[in-house]
Amino acid sequence: MRATARGALAALGAVAALSGCTVNGPDPAPAPQTEPSGLDLPRRPGDLPVADKQRDEICGWLTPEGKASIPVGEISGRPLSSNGANYPGCGFLGQDGPANYGIGVRVVPEPIDRFVEQVNSNPDTRRTYELNGYGAVQSQVWGAENMGCDAYVDAAEGRTLWINLMLFTPGGLDTDQMCGKAQLAAKAAVATLQVQR
Repeated sequence: MRATARGALAALGAVAALSGCTVNGPDPAPAPQTEPSGLDLPRRPGDLPVADKQRDEICGWLTPEGKASIPVGEISGRPLSSNGANYPGCGFLGQDGPANYGIGVRVVPEPIDRFVEQVNSNPDTRRTYELNGYGAVQSQVWGAENMGCDAYVDAAEGRTLWINLMLFTPGGLDTDQMCGKAQLAAKAAVATLQVQR
């Protein structure tokens, strides 16, 4: 993985921009919105401490155990650039057999239902589930279903934890594998944040 990891890491930033092409947000976070979710998610057991977190802090949300469960490799946990094109976050590289992929972890200052619509989510790919008591949505972007999968977590009032998996190796993973890895990353991040509450 080492030979391809550097190129894949460079691609992670570019691909993250592609995957969020309809999700461009300003660097200064707007005030969070507080309307209720229309996704029929369970009631949040409390707010996760995601507000105003910096990229370096976000990189610590996937512990070594969490990384191993996905898996993501040794060259991982690099802050994603926040230049007005994306919300601040952290990028991780993974490899599963011949498949290479990137995982981005970001905090978005918007309610989960509104944000899921903004990312051009295909309603046919949406699945709701629960992570340690927190409501989550699995979804894929219209027309790019074979390129990745997203997990959105109702992390706090007006705040969404967004985990995006982008596949760098076409056909290297199927939908269940991509979405499973996104869900594992989301579960690991939520578990870390629960300890920090």
